[in-house]
Amino acid sequence: MRISLIAAMSENRMIGNKSRLPWPSLPNDWANFFKVTEGCRMIMGRKSYDTPDRLSSKVGNFVITRQADFPLEEGFTRASSLEDALEHCKNDKEVFVIGGEEIFRQALPLADCIHLTLVHGIFEGDAHFPEFPKEDYELKSRQDFPTDEQHAFAYSFLVYERIS
Repeated sequence: MRISLIAAMSENRMIGNKSRLPWPSLPNDWANFFKVTEGCRMIMGRKSYDTPDRLSSKVGNFVITRQADFPLEEGFTRASSLEDALEHCKNDKEVFVIGGEEIFRQALPLADCIHLTLVHGIFEGDAHFPEFPKEDYELKSRQDFPTDEQHAFAYSFLVYERIS
């Protein structure tokens, strides 16, 4: 199974502010997210599940929580840990970890691939994408996009692959 992380972060590594994205919507980022993750299950933490900007997969989603009675909507399955969620996905070709900060921190040592949208700006927030050892990864692709009428901030799509 291939473990991939996907996130959008600012230049100061911010990924969230009070359970929301710290920047205005970037429609191309949403489109890229769904294109990259299509057909794959997703793993997220409880805080990421419990946000207005929640993302999900049509093929299945795991929510990591220690709260045995935490209510989940249809299409979401409780997992007690990242390891528990990954065990449920062991026969999948690829699975995506979609956040938040603590789940990314736990998954980084296992990640084969990191898909990052880098939003070119500095934002305030309360959740960061963790630093990762760049020497362990090769930047496989980078696409840069300027601001336009739908995107208030320039952004880049970056794909890092773990070096074997």
